Amino acid sequence: MKTLMTHLYYGDISPDFSQKLALTLASAGADFLEIGIPYSDPVCDGVIFQAACRQALKQGITPDDVINGLKKIRENTDTPIYLTSYFGPIFKMGIEIFLRKAKSSGVKGLIVPDLPLEEQKIKLPLIQFAAVNSSTERLHQIIEAAQDFIYVMSLPGITGDENPGYENLKKLLKLIKSKTDRKILVGFGIRTAKEAAEICGMGADGVIIGSRIAEIYRSEPKNEDQSLDKIRKLVINVKKAIG
Repeated sequence: MKTLMTHLYYGDISPDFSQKLALTLASAGADFLEIGIPYSDPVCDGVIFQAACRQALKQGITPDDVINGLKKIRENTDTPIYLTSYFGPIFKMGIEIFLRKAKSSGVKGLIVPDLPLEEQKIKLPLIQFAAVNSSTERLHQIIEAAQDFIYVMSLPGITGDENPGYENLKKLLKLIKSKTDRKILVGFGIRTAKEAAEICGMGADGVIIGSRIAEIYRSEPKNEDQSLDKIRKLVINVKKAIG
């Protein structure tokens, strides 16, 4: 059974919409929910998620708002949730305080895309990133540090980028698979059920989709029901395609 993780930034459009979106994703079949704390300088994200962060921050969304929102989502679904945050908000709140609050929200683990491997001292499962241009030595370090699944970036760019092809990704998946039994989920630039199926066919244990979801609802911000219906169909189609 392949895994689908979906990503959203909490507070984009509104906190109420984020609640509805998370529950729509879960009910449509997402296996994991990745929910992000909006940040002013999301260096790993493309224009769609940059806009999502700006919108949420403009409305005054704080890390505490996100954590409290996660608790509400958790009351209505048992789908595992990973909390995503750049290191800035974590550092500003204080690492121990942040971790305590994150644990209280019931998250399964953390994703901190700009925290180097050498500086990781976080006492919650922390997802490790591997890229198509990671060296063999670096991959070994990533695999050794991995506490849960490994997040493989399908391209050396940012979220939402167009993917020029999967030849290097195929080689990377084969290499990682030869060295670990941990699940490998692939993200960055995946937009369709066909692309998701192709990547899983290369050996990935699942895919991560985020920018495409935000693109759908941001194109019709005043028509929530229609956007959520389109997103539901996307998730159902992806899950059907990856098996």
